[in-house]
Amino acid sequence: MYEQPATALTPALIVYIIDASESMKGACGSTTKIALVNRALRDVLKDMVRRSFRDGIPQQRYHIAIYAYASRVVDVTSGVRDLASVLEVGIPEVTAGGETDTSAAFAAAELLLQRHLTQYQRCPAPLVCHLTDGKFTTADPTPIIRRIQAMQVPDGNVLVENIFVANNMLRNPVADWAPWGGVKRAKDLADEYAQFFFDRSSPLPESYRINVNNYGYALEPG
Repeated sequence: MYEQPATALTPALIVYIIDASESMKGACGSTTKIALVNRALRDVLKDMVRRSFRDGIPQQRYHIAIYAYASRVVDVTSGVRDLASVLEVGIPEVTAGGETDTSAAFAAAELLLQRHLTQYQRCPAPLVCHLTDGKFTTADPTPIIRRIQAMQVPDGNVLVENIFVANNMLRNPVADWAPWGGVKRAKDLADEYAQFFFDRSSPLPESYRINVNNYGYALEPG
């Protein structure tokens, strides 16, 4: 499971869900949460471009969809786009403001996957990557997240990743991230919303863990 590489013939589908609500204007370290998310999105798309080159020729290894949400959901990329198309119009800058309808954002991702999943049967299992500070103000998104996680292709079930943006959320602060083993239990987290989304995240596949550790980290199994 989760061993299919992303290639020009078997592209990886990644659906980004970005919390753009009012709370994302809050401070995070020396910047704001939404600024941190925008920077991370730019960095990861640039890294995808780097990974897409083979013998100096760009390959269509990644397909991207981006939703930003607050009181309503905005389809930033107008559906699924290849990486070149996303970069052609420019990497979007998301601004924050409004309520936090997390449930509606996951519902939009679910609908997109229902429409397109048959196209990715030979591809890596799609990934839904949610960036948030967790403080949703409408319906509980759990039922929709569980339905997304139950979707599958031969490579494995659709993965849901929650990237939590906040200060001081670990019970045991980390001085050096390189040897850190990772969060293995919800109670390792000090924030109730972080615990909520930990329990609604897919387990990190072993192949992903190995790939992360190739960048100099030491995440443990589980």
